[in-house]
Amino acid sequence: MHQKLSNMLLSWMITFGWLIYGSITVEPALGANKNPNCDRKLFHGTMYDSREAVVCGTRLHVGAGLSCCGDQPFNPATATCCKTEHEANVTQDLSEKVSTCCGLTAFNALNEICCDSTVAVKNATTAECCGKAAYDKDKQLCCRPDSDPVILEKTSPHHRCCRHKLYDFTTQCCHWKNDTHVEVKPKPPKGCDGNSGATAVKTTHGTCGQKTYNTHTEMCCGSLVIPKMSAKERCCGEGAYNYATECCCWPDHGPPERKPKTSPCCAVTSVVPHLTPEPPPSCSEPNTHVCGSSCYNPNERRCCERKETKPHWCCASGQCDAAPTVYNPHTHVCCDGCISELKPGMDQCCGDTPYGSAQRGLLCCHNVLYKDREDGEECSDAGIPYNPAKGTMCYSQFHASPGQHCCGAEVYRPLEEICCGGHRYPKRENLQCCGVKAYNITDPNMKCCKGTLYDLTHLGNHGHDAKCCGSVLQNPQKQEVCCSSKDEAVLYPKKTGFGCCGHLYFNSFLWSCCAGVLRPGHKQQSGMNECRLLSVNNLKDTELCREIYIGTVESVSLNSILFRNVLKLDGRNGTVQPVPFHHILMTPNRCTTTKLIVGKFYFFHDVNVFADFNHDTVIQSLHFFFSKCSL
Repeated sequence: MHQKLSNMLLSWMITFGWLIYGSITVEPALGANKNPNCDRKLFHGTMYDSREAVVCGTRLHVGAGLSCCGDQPFNPATATCCKTEHEANVTQDLSEKVSTCCGLTAFNALNEICCDSTVAVKNATTAECCGKAAYDKDKQLCCRPDSDPVILEKTSPHHRCCRHKLYDFTTQCCHWKNDTHVEVKPKPPKGCDGNSGATAVKTTHGTCGQKTYNTHTEMCCGSLVIPKMSAKERCCGEGAYNYATECCCWPDHGPPERKPKTSPCCAVTSVVPHLTPEPPPSCSEPNTHVCGSSCYNPNERRCCERKETKPHWCCASGQCDAAPTVYNPHTHVCCDGCISELKPGMDQCCGDTPYGSAQRGLLCCHNVLYKDREDGEECSDAGIPYNPAKGTMCYSQFHASPGQHCCGAEVYRPLEEICCGGHRYPKRENLQCCGVKAYNITDPNMKCCKGTLYDLTHLGNHGHDAKCCGSVLQNPQKQEVCCSSKDEAVLYPKKTGFGCCGHLYFNSFLWSCCAGVLRPGHKQQSGMNECRLLSVNNLKDTELCREIYIGTVESVSLNSILFRNVLKLDGRNGTVQPVPFHHILMTPNRCTTTKLIVGKFYFFHDVNVFADFNHDTVIQSLHFFFSKCSL
């Protein structure tokens, strides 16, 4: 049965290959060009794969996707590391994909705000800080004499702060009797005197990054709050300077520096870090093209420019960090910003070095020119010359056995082994790769989540309910919510009144969601609109292997999605049927439909659209589908 399905699938792929790909540019699998050997590390005599373990401090910690937060391991997909100069702390249950740090504590800036190193819950989408608390600037006032802030309800647009009281500046005056005592009185016909009104209206606080500061006595420079010593002080990087006696100098490298006005740099610099660039030259016939600051005739000359900038780079001629230069292509050759005299047969470039294809013993690999090479040598994937007739080069490792296949830096036998991310496993029936590990896709206790393999036996009877949330396993025994979009999938602790908008988890008191886009404001309605992109990997076999479609999104309208190159799949019967013309999927409630990528393939049926987060190409998805459903 399995062989029959494989032959049938191959036939359909050949016949309807154009249906699958159409005009899509199919990208290679993620990490396909990466050297798996780079992930092999050695720690105290123990070889490990950095994709499956990490060394933090003096200990090796085993686990997929781990990073270090100081000496502590954590998974950025489910936690956040916040650091200060001397400390580091991990906040669990909040992915780095959606978090921001407030000192050593992570928070979700969509629904929270950092006020004076304290995380506060937003009471409005436009919430600002008032000391350590959040307030709605449209409905409230932050009255903060000195360092004793008070939040008061704004009863009208005309109300202002009078220390810890409110007053209507159109009908009242705020009288300051002394530094601590104020009175609100009716406004006389002549207006408020000098000790009232305007003085009390002035704002005395501002925001510097995540901190609040007193604008009268402090300054915000960069992300630091520093004391304001005089009214003539201005910021210079993260420090201050007195513009009457000093200037802020910007060196070629490093942070700005405060210098006396007598310093030579003050004559050529200003508080603006970069001077306005010179305008391009005005060119006219026949010199119509620009090369740096010069004009040239493209019929007679060319522009020689550096393709990849490197610090302290020099040509073989000794010319360093050269600007774009005009040259004559009949007498000279340009190789990556370096101009050399054109010699017979020397019309090719290898990096910044000219050479000729007919020259014996030369081989260009990854922009490095190798000399004295044997005939028949080629470049390996790692850019190292080797002779395939004498051996097999697996990245940087040479094996004296020609004609072999590589698995990472080692050779392997494809008829007897399977290669997963540079790791070899004995081939067995129904064995497939999940990242760097191999597993039996018929084993109900194993689940692959975007390259990370999970053993479900520890979940007992709940294992069959476990789902993937990106590369993370969603535990059915926990109160968790997976929010997913075309770009990300993020796991959150479940909260009352919250919902998914793509991969974001929003407070419905603050936000409303439509078609994957958040908008400020709560809409009074019977139900909250949510939208998330479902994963085909979370479908049970009974759902996956029934009639389902796969196609490429051509366009999305208000009430429907247009798919092209559509195939109708039936995993139970092992049939593939091309759908003529286009297929239109109706979406009556546009707000509950997440944003899809035009040109990308998706699975779908009459109601929902599913993405395959485990596979990058149509062929991989179809192979998995038929392998799974033919068992």
